[in-house]
Amino acid sequence: MPWLRKIRLPQLALFVSMLLPFDLPVHASAQDAVQIYLFQQKVQWEQQPYIEQGNTMVPMRSLFEKLGFTVEWDPGTQTATATKGDLTLSLTVSKATAAVNQTQYNLEVAPQIKDGSTFIPLRFVSEASGSVVSWDEAARTVHIDTPADDPKQKIHNLIDNITQSSSFTQMVLAITEGDGIKKNEVNITDVALSSDGLTAKAKFQVGFTVSQAVKKGNGVTISPSETALYEFTCDVYKDKAGQWLLSSPPASMKYELVEKKPFMDAS
Repeated sequence: MPWLRKIRLPQLALFVSMLLPFDLPVHASAQDAVQIYLFQQKVQWEQQPYIEQGNTMVPMRSLFEKLGFTVEWDPGTQTATATKGDLTLSLTVSKATAAVNQTQYNLEVAPQIKDGSTFIPLRFVSEASGSVVSWDEAARTVHIDTPADDPKQKIHNLIDNITQSSSFTQMVLAITEGDGIKKNEVNITDVALSSDGLTAKAKFQVGFTVSQAVKKGNGVTISPSETALYEFTCDVYKDKAGQWLLSSPPASMKYELVEKKPFMDAS
């Protein structure tokens, strides 16, 4: 793709938060007890979960297996590859990115080895698998549940996750030619299911604030220059494990510019 050849400065990109972390208090520490319920059953862990930078970290293999994944571990690269149906998740110790099939995500906290066990971020993995995650602040309890058996709602959840990926962000940086973007509202406008209920075409609109790098003296600043609204179209399908997945990576999505205006006129 031509845009891949364009030189960019990664430090200039104002990336949106990709992970929807738990809204834990800043003062939370690793010693704070966290209760985790998976499909309404309290989980007993051999190694105690802990909180790192607002993210609940749990033992890797135990979580994957409880979610129904088959796990392979590469000791040379310290990479876990978990597979369930057509869904594959790949996470590497100390690496702040993860792959969900062909889609890349930034992690707020990389997988870590603690007391001889590998820990991974609970919310990211659970939501990547299609589960719904909620946090009860008063009870310091995480609930991981199966979403309602509604294909359109599951497709909505999938699109919400995709728009938080670094792959989606990089695509938008390319089409807007911005040096930084901030994702605003996401509005799913249509989900057209096939007659057999196994495939669908989804349309959704996303608003962005686009920023450009401006050289000032000996430095560079990034300032908002415009807002833009795009409509994206993607194909999704239901695999044998009952999971709704993208048929192709985000970079293959069709898109159309709906509206663009200077940033100062955005209101």
